[in-house]
Amino acid sequence: MVTITVDIDDKVKDHFNKFIQQHGTNIDLKDIKEAKEQMKDVRASTEDSYLLDQVSALGTMIRMVEDDVWHVSDDNLSKINATIKYFVDEDDIIPDNIPGIGYLDDCIIIDNTADEIYDEIMEYKDFCKTRLVYAQDKNFTYDDWQKVKNQELSSRVRNRMLRRSRRR
Repeated sequence: MVTITVDIDDKVKDHFNKFIQQHGTNIDLKDIKEAKEQMKDVRASTEDSYLLDQVSALGTMIRMVEDDVWHVSDDNLSKINATIKYFVDEDDIIPDNIPGIGYLDDCIIIDNTADEIYDEIMEYKDFCKTRLVYAQDKNFTYDDWQKVKNQELSSRVRNRMLRRSRRR
């Protein structure tokens, strides 16, 4: 097996960002379905950890878009949609059917988008974990999540104050 190392500098990222901007951000259910099928094929056909990590990140982005409760910010939605569009595009920079490097450009796009929307991805993951714990087969809204976050914050502050008072 040959290992290839690629350093991505700002110039390359700028090139891909311009491509995303020109590529368009309008996607439909067909694009999402195609992306999911392609992700499934990638998972079944590779053991490359970087590629699998990027496919997982794209999966998170797709779940964010499809989630009925979560609202992706307009700017981030545009980036996610463009990334999905690029991933399913057959005419991308490196054809996906080239063994070993076919998904390199897709990974760069996904990685760059994940970096740019990192905060919202982390918020979404927190929301999903909280929903899993607190929803108990009930509807769980964004407001419910905010209440839980505020309660947890208040609890942490109280616990900190209690620990400090015990030290004295």
